Amino acid sequence: MTDYIITYDLTRTNHEPHSTMLEAEERGWSRWIWGPQSKKWFRRPNTTLVGVFADRDTAKRAFDDAVAATSQEIGRKVTVEKFILASYSGELFNSGDRVDPT
Repeated sequence: MTDYIITYDLTRTNHEPHSTMLEAEERGWSRWIWGPQSKKWFRRPNTTLVGVFADRDTAKRAFDDAVAATSQEIGRKVTVEKFILASYSGELFNSGDRVDPT
C-alpha cells in the first residue's frame, strides 16, 4: 500500500460542493494526516486529501467516487477543473489545526 495525496479545484456552483467533498473518508481519503514525529493529526489545506491505496488507479477511482457521491448528495454535477495525484514518502508539512490522538 502507498500513501497518495491529491489536490484539486472544483468549478464553483451556487451550492458549494467543497464541504461535502471533504467528507470523502468513507472512500479512503482524509483531510487529516498523521504527524509521526509530533504524534498528532494535522488538517491538510483545503482541497487537499490524503489516503493509502494499493496503486494510483485505485486512488483515482476513490477520488472519482467521492466526486460522484458529492454530486449525488448536493443534487448538482460537480466538475473537477484540475487535479494532481501523486504518491509520496518522507512528507514535510505543518498546519495550525492539530488534534491529539484519542
